[in-house]
Amino acid sequence: MRLKRIEGYFLAWSKLSRIPFLSVGLLPLFLGFILAWRWGYSGSLDLYLLTSLVVILIMWMTYYLGEWNDLKGDRLNQNFNAFSGGSRILVQGLLPPRIALFLGYGCLSGAIVFGLYLYFRYKTGQWTLLLGGMGLFSGYFYSSKPFQWAYRGLGEILIGFCYSWLPIATGFYLVTGFFHREILLLSIPVGLSIFNVILINEFPDEKADRMVGKRNLVVRFGIDRMRDLYIGISIFAGLSFLKALWIFEGPKAGILLLAGIPLGLILWNLVLLFDEEKLKGERLEKICRNTLWVNLSITLILMIQQISLYFTLRR
Repeated sequence: MRLKRIEGYFLAWSKLSRIPFLSVGLLPLFLGFILAWRWGYSGSLDLYLLTSLVVILIMWMTYYLGEWNDLKGDRLNQNFNAFSGGSRILVQGLLPPRIALFLGYGCLSGAIVFGLYLYFRYKTGQWTLLLGGMGLFSGYFYSSKPFQWAYRGLGEILIGFCYSWLPIATGFYLVTGFFHREILLLSIPVGLSIFNVILINEFPDEKADRMVGKRNLVVRFGIDRMRDLYIGISIFAGLSFLKALWIFEGPKAGILLLAGIPLGLILWNLVLLFDEEKLKGERLEKICRNTLWVNLSITLILMIQQISLYFTLRR
């Protein structure tokens, strides 16, 4: 009986921690590492692992505190799907709400301690603390007072920055000690696609968010206008992705074939969005899922491209 209870707590914690969604922050970080590698720079394995740990702790801090701060809205939410409305662990009472609060502050403390250790141990440069501080500041105040970026229509923009340029630049800088314009070129399609992930996930939560005063973009401007914004961002994400592929490597068949995956998903989403009256339920959940895969596949393909370039340049 005790073993089953421990197993139940572990499963609840794993769902509360949204482990699969750590990928949206880790993959851009790895892309930064790979970009540095392509430039001829490399770090030690423990540097890579420690940096990844700090990024995970910052993401977990954001997730846990978000569960705590959004609990009232999540309890009111009846239109959630697998990608919105929180993990539902606190709502269902599988873990007491204070656990999320304790875990959030524990991860905050851990990120600070390990981040400082990384800086002093590896002497990674003066911008290390600023990069880490930007992640901590943005993540902590994403849902926490007094700023509560997610409640003021700024959360989507911060997510677009913190899950694209920031981790790519961090991974590159910690290994090389400098920044380069290629970071921005790679971060644009990643940032636009993760912006859309957050935006579309707000659609099913609109009613509950409005009730608790969570003034995100969907609440502020309405689903119809944000549907148009989502379409526009999707098109720009696809175009900027193609531009990045073209500038770095040109029209190579293998990469272009892989590029068909996110581009096909974008087209599929645009078709699903065509009928506004059916933008709910399983159809909306499918768009949310596809949008997440657009982001992940774009990042993965850019990683593959950079690895391919590394070997091509060294032939």
